[in-house]
Order: sequence, then structure tokens, then C-alpha cells
Amino acid sequence: MSGPAPEMEKLLVLQEREQKKMRLERELAAWPTEMKALETKKTEIRAVAERKKQEAQQTEVERKKLELEAESHRAKVARYKIQQFETRKNEEFQALGTEISREEQEIQQIEDRELELMDAGEKAKKAAAAEAEAAKGKEAEVTVKEGELAKKKGELEGRLAELSKEIEALAAGLEEGLLAKYRRILANKKDAAIVPVVHGTNCGGCHMKLTQGSVLAAKGGKAGAACENCGRLLFWPSA
Repeated sequence: MSGPAPEMEKLLVLQEREQKKMRLERELAAWPTEMKALETKKTEIRAVAERKKQEAQQTEVERKKLELEAESHRAKVARYKIQQFETRKNEEFQALGTEISREEQEIQQIEDRELELMDAGEKAKKAAAAEAEAAKGKEAEVTVKEGELAKKKGELEGRLAELSKEIEALAAGLEEGLLAKYRRILANKKDAAIVPVVHGTNCGGCHMKLTQGSVLAAKGGKAGAACENCGRLLFWPSA
């Protein structure tokens, strides 16, 4: 006899549909992870933009601190100069002069650092603005992908519903005992419950050598022919 028996042919069609269903179910099961990855990507994009913004703000905070520090030193200079004007002692006048010079040096150093921070602040603001603009584009790209993923989910669910109806119709046309056996094997093996005899002697599932009885049963088109090693149902492939 050439090719599988009619009952086995029906089982093969059913198996092909159920294998497709399992693939779709795996894709659907992966959907939440894929969507979560996109959400994480958005969070990362926002975090980078926020860090750039905070860097610019921190530079401005540091510059203002220096500004206040400089003001404090200027106030000391003004106070020392008043004291110089009021004193009549030469030693005290010179000591105050020394303090004034020291404070003015401090002010100069602070102002130099202020200029550096102003320059760094401008660069940081530009970098933050550029990153914020780039983040909008990146987020928009992720949003498009989220939409595509949501659409894909809907399509998968639709195909899955159609397959389930088709599987139900195919199963209804099979002998109950054979169908139950097929279902048990598929649930156990996860991949295939019915496999071909390969090379004329081996099981197409576990690849172990079959007994002559199993080979002849499959070749003869017996619906219950099975591998003694793995228990999968066997069929003889078409020439």
C-alpha cells in the first residue's frame, strides 16, 4: 500500500493544524514579554533625557552657589574697607589690607570657576535640549512598534480562533478511540503524535529502529500502528 490510510491522513491534517495552533499559542505567550521590553525601552529613553536635564540643572545650582559665595566675600571686603577707614592704627590698617587682598583673590578664583560653569552650563543645556528632542523621536518609534505588536496580537488571536474551529471540525470526523490515543500522545510528546516511518525501518519521532511488525502494520495502513520505543503513531509515507 502506498501512503497513509484514510484515517491516518485525517489525523495528519489534524496534527498539522494543532501544531500550527501550538506555534500561535507560543507567539501569543511571548507577547507580554515583547510588550514589556518596549515599555522598558521607553523608560530608558526618558531616563537618559532626564539625566541630561538634571546635569544641566545641577551645573546651574553649582554656579549659583559660587555666586552666593562670591557675594559673601565681597561683603567682607566692603566691611574691611570700612574698618580701614575708621582705624587710626597703622598695624590694624595693614592687617585689614592683607585680609582685603586675600578676599579679593578668593573672589577672582570664584569668578573664574563661575565662568567655567557658565560655559559648561550652556553646553549641558544644549545637550539636554538635543536629548529631549531625540527622545521624542525614539519614543515615537517605540509607540509605532507597540501598535504593530498590538495589531499582531489581534491577528494571532483571530487565526487561533479560526484554527480552533477547524480543529474541532476535523476531530469530529475521527474515530473516538484513535482520537483519544492521538491526544494523549500529543499531550505527552508536545511536538508530534503521528510520525512517518523513515528509511523504511526507523521511527520518525525518536529515530529508533522499529520491529518488523510495526513496519508492516504502518506499511499496511493500520490506524493503530505505533513505535514500541516512544509510543508515537506511525504511518507509511507516500512514495
